[in-house]
Amino acid sequence: MQLSFIGGAESVTGSASLLVDERLGVRFLVDCGAHAERGAGFADGAPKLGFDARRLDFVVLTHAHRDHTGRLPQLHRAGFRGPVYCTEATAWMTELALRDAAKFSDEYDAADVELIDFQPLDRRPDFRFDRALRMHGLWLTFHRSAHILGAAAVTVTWRSRVGMERSIVFSGDIGGNTPDNPFQSLLAGQTLPGAADYMVVESTRGAEPAREPHYKSFAARMVAWAEVFADSDARGGGPVIAPCFAIHRAQELLFDLDYVLRTTDTGRPDTTGRPRWLSLDAPLAVRMTDVFAMALAAGSGGPEHAPVYRNPRLAERLGLANEAEVDAHLAALWQRVRLNRAPGGTLRAMRDPALSRMIALAGSGMCQGGRIVDFIVDQIGNPAATIVLCGYAPPDTGAGRLRQLVAGEWPLDRMLALGNARIDPARVQARIVDFGDYYSGHGDIDALARFVFERDARATDTRAATVYLNHGDHDMRTGLAETLRERAAAAQAGDRAIERIELAEMNRIYDLDAADQAWRDRPTPRLNSLGRS
Repeated sequence: MQLSFIGGAESVTGSASLLVDERLGVRFLVDCGAHAERGAGFADGAPKLGFDARRLDFVVLTHAHRDHTGRLPQLHRAGFRGPVYCTEATAWMTELALRDAAKFSDEYDAADVELIDFQPLDRRPDFRFDRALRMHGLWLTFHRSAHILGAAAVTVTWRSRVGMERSIVFSGDIGGNTPDNPFQSLLAGQTLPGAADYMVVESTRGAEPAREPHYKSFAARMVAWAEVFADSDARGGGPVIAPCFAIHRAQELLFDLDYVLRTTDTGRPDTTGRPRWLSLDAPLAVRMTDVFAMALAAGSGGPEHAPVYRNPRLAERLGLANEAEVDAHLAALWQRVRLNRAPGGTLRAMRDPALSRMIALAGSGMCQGGRIVDFIVDQIGNPAATIVLCGYAPPDTGAGRLRQLVAGEWPLDRMLALGNARIDPARVQARIVDFGDYYSGHGDIDALARFVFERDARATDTRAATVYLNHGDHDMRTGLAETLRERAAAAQAGDRAIERIELAEMNRIYDLDAADQAWRDRPTPRLNSLGRS
């Protein structure tokens, strides 16, 4: 088995790993992501594939984000006709996102998306998370990763050239929720892979310090939101604007904000009778919410039809008696998404003194375009307005620049770029709040180390793993490598043994069977006269 990183090895986007085994006659991709960096000539941020798509047998997706799925239509246009294996939620959301992106792409159109052969493995009656499925002469095992709805790490197992069983784990993107502390609202905690010879692990936030405990607390997050609204009212009750991603972040925010408005005084009308109300002005996010309604409902899959993704703490947090009441609560929440629209449009409502005490959610989460840029540009000079940044954004994005402004790291004589808009920092009067550490879907160093070192409790194999770090910039990957090497050297009781940790290199071919081949081809020891070697 040979592994090549054809995307994502030296950046945070474009994840795509090619695996080829000529002996087994199999050639496939794990993820096929687009690049967020939109270079000249690549309207959708997707460079040339760099391999013959017609020779691929199949693709495995870890989750629905564009940086892991965005080149699938390009792959199909280049001649790929095989199945795309993933979870059902990933298939639904990927198709919706790609159809939306096709409107703006000169690399593919909706017909290319329509012809992609999604085959959700969790629709199979024999599917279970953490249980291997025999496919294409290999075994595929999905592990819930708690990054977004439907997201999974994937273990690929095969027989090497000398008949040894070998396996490689692809983390995809790793979330922060654990079974003991599912602090993000909607998802259950991760499940972990077992023994492995190789691991490909993301490093998006790998060099950052572990987040403070309050960022990993549902209760603390709700208090933080209540304080934002109290401060907003003290400054005149202007609009609260939150950029959000259509996939998962919008739905998390809807749940959290609905909870805060129902359980604290900040949801009541102010002294003049103005209500505080919540509007999601993002058509794609509304369509994605329909997927959440199906995937988080009872009967959505798993043993005895338990909702396999749904956070088991929801009943407790909502003060409900049982899971049936949770079903009813969520169904009502998702229904309100379609009803809570700003009269005459969000911009008009934000400018109307009678309506401006509102919460406006819209995409894109990185403030690179879309309606959210219009809302921010309109209100950033309003001292009664609040802008809440709710997730990861690279420094060279609109949200990343706003985050630098909040931290005092943006030169005041330099214009702020948000999409096509340019804003003079001197014009900024709105309060900007950074909630990125409350909402980042990428786990911190504690979550990354947990994924690498802790194993499925049922695993008894103690083989050592080689770890390749991808999906991160240079500083994040090198910082994570240093931390992991230090822990590996300490050899804590119960930790997975680590053979070595490497930074993945683009287009280099890694022979995953080489060690077995070397073992088989080793010289036969010569015997001395006593029959001893």
